[in-house]
Amino acid sequence: MRRLGLLLTGLAILAAINVTVWRYERAISSADRVLLRLAPVDPRSLMQGDYMRLNYDIARQLGAHRDSERANGSDTLVIRLDGQQVASWVADGTPAQLAPDERLLQVRRSDNQWLIGPDAFFFEEGTGAQYEGARYGEFRLQADGKALLVGLRDEQFKLMGNSRGRW
Repeated sequence: MRRLGLLLTGLAILAAINVTVWRYERAISSADRVLLRLAPVDPRSLMQGDYMRLNYDIARQLGAHRDSERANGSDTLVIRLDGQQVASWVADGTPAQLAPDERLLQVRRSDNQWLIGPDAFFFEEGTGAQYEGARYGEFRLQADGKALLVGLRDEQFKLMGNSRGRW
């Protein structure tokens, strides 16, 4: 009986992992492509080991605009996409209807800092120089505003590094 319980538990864990992977793969292949401008960072401290620290211009705008005493938590923004799919912050909240060029973007506040997606981009050891010219984080944005980072782009919107994605 104990072996059966362990087997069923293992199968449940594997099923949960596979469903999660399937959901992310589906989001990457079918969600909207959105570019978020990276906030300026001192290039001498940009690279640390095998990852690059990320900060987004929209998050810095939020920090300057919103009350610094606001509690930790999450929020939703309305963003507008230009012709290159670069996002700019339009409004707070979830409107009844979005314009064709508008999307929702979930943000969260943690330790007095607004966060959008991951705050680091990891890459293969020794390839950091490829990413020094990064100006945009490329995301797949789901309808509910959840953003998945899939790569970095330069000022001309070209994909950086060894990623297999295309613009």
